[in-house]
Amino acid sequence: MCFKFTSPSLKSMFTAFLIVVTLAALAVSVMIHVGASRLITPKRRLLETRHHQLLETPSEYGLTLEPHDVTMPDGVVLRSILATRSTIPGKAANTTRLEERLKAHRVALPDDCPGTVILLHGRGGLKENMLSVAQRFVAARYRCIVYDARAHGSSEGKFCTFGKREKEDLNAMIQFYRTKIKERGEDFGQLCAFGNSLGAAVILQSLEGETVIDVAIATAPFADLRPIIERSIDRKIHPRLPRWIRHLAIKRGGHIAGFDPFLIEPIRSVEVSTTPLFLIHGKRDGVIPVEHSHRLFQASSEPRQYVEIPTAYHSDVLAEGGDELYEKIVRFCLDHRDSAH
Repeated sequence: MCFKFTSPSLKSMFTAFLIVVTLAALAVSVMIHVGASRLITPKRRLLETRHHQLLETPSEYGLTLEPHDVTMPDGVVLRSILATRSTIPGKAANTTRLEERLKAHRVALPDDCPGTVILLHGRGGLKENMLSVAQRFVAARYRCIVYDARAHGSSEGKFCTFGKREKEDLNAMIQFYRTKIKERGEDFGQLCAFGNSLGAAVILQSLEGETVIDVAIATAPFADLRPIIERSIDRKIHPRLPRWIRHLAIKRGGHIAGFDPFLIEPIRSVEVSTTPLFLIHGKRDGVIPVEHSHRLFQASSEPRQYVEIPTAYHSDVLAEGGDELYEKIVRFCLDHRDSAH
């Protein structure tokens, strides 16, 4: 088709129209690219002063730390730490305080290690964040495993897939430590999986089918990913961003990273799971609304427990819950030792 312009003004208008369309298409393309990139590429955080202090003098926090690099089935290397109770602890305030609380409430603490707790951080988090949780579990003699998820911290990997690959990583990490602990002549024991936010959602997705997890503790998890992405777009980009652009950005991100974001639904795994489940959520959570844990709890089966912290937002649930919450978590694990595989 050939256009002939008899008027300079018409030609100018048509040229201007093409420029506007081209710029609009470019803007849409940029938005899709940026949205896709933000979805699958979390910002890597650096260690903070508190992390360095703990890593330099772990015994002062009641811990002995042993780092290990673990290679995943696809070749990606994840950095991990095995944390156990220090035989010569310093102040160890968190560990000592919780141990005294458990004894005061007549909780029978095992003489030997009852099992292993694997701790998963949230999106944009670090394994070192989870060492504060490990300090509480060693009060009950558990050994703990923390690791940087792929594309997080010091681990390798380019993309976050919200559970698609992370489930496989969790299983590979468990198998690595099962072998290592067996080689030392120790009993791996009960396996408890504790996760925050994204880490919690990964654990929940791992409960479907044959699972080696004996107890699952999920803090601020999402029931399905899509509404969380939509909520993030509203907060970080613009609430009026057209739905079709959102859809393309989400799909594009999933295509690059090799997964379908619309199929990430932890609630589907919870519905068919019989693993003891402990859910925790902050009532004021603006990132993942508390209704997600309500739905997950309703979909789950016994044995289960749900604790809602009225004063907590998304990232301060454990801090707001304090020692009372940690006691409930540890007791839940100890109470279900008979469910160990």
